[in-house]
Amino acid sequence: MRLRLPVAIVSLLLAVAGFAAINPRILGLFHDDGVYAVAAKALADGDGYRIVSLPGDPAQTKYPFVYSALLSVIWRLAPQFPANIFFLKSLNVVILLALFWVSVIYYRRSQADDSGAILPVVYAAIVCTNPLVFSFIDYVLSELLLVLLSVAMLAVCREGNGNSKSSSAFVIGAMAGVACLTRMAALPLALAGFLHVWLNRGARGVCWFLGVFVLLVGPWLLWVAGATDAIVRGSLFDYYVGYDFAGGRGGELPRFLDVVAGNGHYLADSFHMLYLTSLLPGLSIVLAGLTLLGMTVSRRRDDWAPWAFFVSSLVLLLLWPFQSSRYCLPLVPVMALFLCRGVQHSARWFTGQIVLGGALKNLALKIVWAPLAVVLALNLFWLSSFVWSKQPDSTRGLYGSRSPYTWDGFEETFAWLRANTKPDDLLATAYDPMYFLYTGRKAIRPALHRPASYFDPYGKAQPDVGSVAEIKPQLIQLGAKYLIVDPMEGYAERRATLQLMGDIVKAYGNQAQLVFTSSDGLHKVFQLTVR
Repeated sequence: MRLRLPVAIVSLLLAVAGFAAINPRILGLFHDDGVYAVAAKALADGDGYRIVSLPGDPAQTKYPFVYSALLSVIWRLAPQFPANIFFLKSLNVVILLALFWVSVIYYRRSQADDSGAILPVVYAAIVCTNPLVFSFIDYVLSELLLVLLSVAMLAVCREGNGNSKSSSAFVIGAMAGVACLTRMAALPLALAGFLHVWLNRGARGVCWFLGVFVLLVGPWLLWVAGATDAIVRGSLFDYYVGYDFAGGRGGELPRFLDVVAGNGHYLADSFHMLYLTSLLPGLSIVLAGLTLLGMTVSRRRDDWAPWAFFVSSLVLLLLWPFQSSRYCLPLVPVMALFLCRGVQHSARWFTGQIVLGGALKNLALKIVWAPLAVVLALNLFWLSSFVWSKQPDSTRGLYGSRSPYTWDGFEETFAWLRANTKPDDLLATAYDPMYFLYTGRKAIRPALHRPASYFDPYGKAQPDVGSVAEIKPQLIQLGAKYLIVDPMEGYAERRATLQLMGDIVKAYGNQAQLVFTSSDGLHKVFQLTVR
């Protein structure tokens, strides 16, 4: 009863901020959000789980289907694009609200004593207003759903024995399976669930867990294996059907060490983004100390699931050959839990050990609790800028970053292509799913997409996007009719990709004719002909 009013108030404020944060005009600038939307459209249209923006409509074997399936329901109800962008992104607002409610439940269950009515709400608010979490409101990506499923499963692990040990293991296995069908990056969550069931439910519980997990994930893996075997289309399609862990550079030990060292740096950078410590120099030391204290306190509890999830996720993030900030999202609730526990333990120690007068003790306790208030205040400051900042000469990117161009240039290019090209003309563009959604023309990226080469060695990476010798013959074979050059701010491979596109235009010679330039001069369309 004490929680209902603060939960209701914060939920309302989150909903208002979430809906206000949605940009109803833009979808696809992240690229992966365009891929999810294209797959959702295919499901809604009855074409199967396919990337219908690409020539040949290859099966979507890289990203599991749960999030796209949810989007497809919305697409059926509101099939007109781009008018349905607001409704597609509204799914993330619903997920964020569910994450807030589940976070309140999780924090209460994770405490050995009564944590009151305020602290669970503060914890949940810190999680949901965090820049790493909230900024994904404006992207049709599966990250928020994965965070929700992670917290929900950890909350179930804290539920206790209940009436049926096997039924609890069944639920945990089902949640781990659905999480893996949302993103295969949820494998650390599945490992945490397995360990929890093994330690608390025994062999019978493990059988239930594995049974339901395999029943859910097994058919997807079999379908992927069968569909992938049928796809032999060329290197331009490699990114869409699987992961390139070597980045085209092989798997030598020095390369592996570069990945681990680089990811260590990126994880440290993510900690600064997690708490916005750059806004208050010195804050990172205080928060790191309290978080470490919370970790130490958590070791004394029956908390195997979050610890297994945290450690296995950390190992995966260190070994995963891509920049880690996006993949850190599921760890935000765990890190916030450690921070809150560290602050709460410090407050108990002051209360029990320090002999002070009433006024001084109250002041000391306020100082102890101040870091949580500061973190929440910084989150709200960032959120207000993210949602309500008006900068008409720029376009908002991930985490609130700004790109020095407007969306108008893209819309001019879409309109020209719709009016001056044939429906079956193939486009070559860095934003291939986005151009398909806005123009109806199939598209392919005229560059190899090798994210493993974009970030390591740390500070010295040299993105590998392929060569003209490898890419031009594929464009000719596919029958690409137009090459589109757009600004690519925010992409680590921006310079390399734009340089490659310029080289492709030169390689075509007089068979590449500039036929359109947007009014801002940032978007160009070249018509490609092959005699």
